[in-house]
Amino acid sequence: MKTMPVLRFDGSPDDVASVREGLPVELVAEVARHYGLGQVEVLEAAGIPRSSLHRYKALGRLSREQSNRLYKVIYLLRRAETLFGSPHLAATWMKGPKVFLHGSSPLAYLDTEPGFQAVEHLLGRLEDGLVS
Repeated sequence: MKTMPVLRFDGSPDDVASVREGLPVELVAEVARHYGLGQVEVLEAAGIPRSSLHRYKALGRLSREQSNRLYKVIYLLRRAETLFGSPHLAATWMKGPKVFLHGSSPLAYLDTEPGFQAVEHLLGRLEDGLVS
């Protein structure tokens, strides 16, 4: 079995290189397991079509663009995990509707850059102790 990359989410050269060369396809399943999400939920949050996953399984790696999207989803899941204290609570928060997001869940918002920015902003407000 391949070794999963250790992503630091700090702009490190290793993170940049991992995304550029393509994150391992198996990372989708690993993230889904860690957070108790379905693989389809992770793919949809990253804006990766299911058909692409099947195509990239043969290659073993996602494309650079898909890796970048998955990286951003994992980044926000980890921030939520740090904020709420567990992977389960992070996933529960990410799946629930939020007034700040006009009734959508954070997970459903992540497939676009504006949606990612809105969820990132919402997490920042919560980290700062502001009610949203």
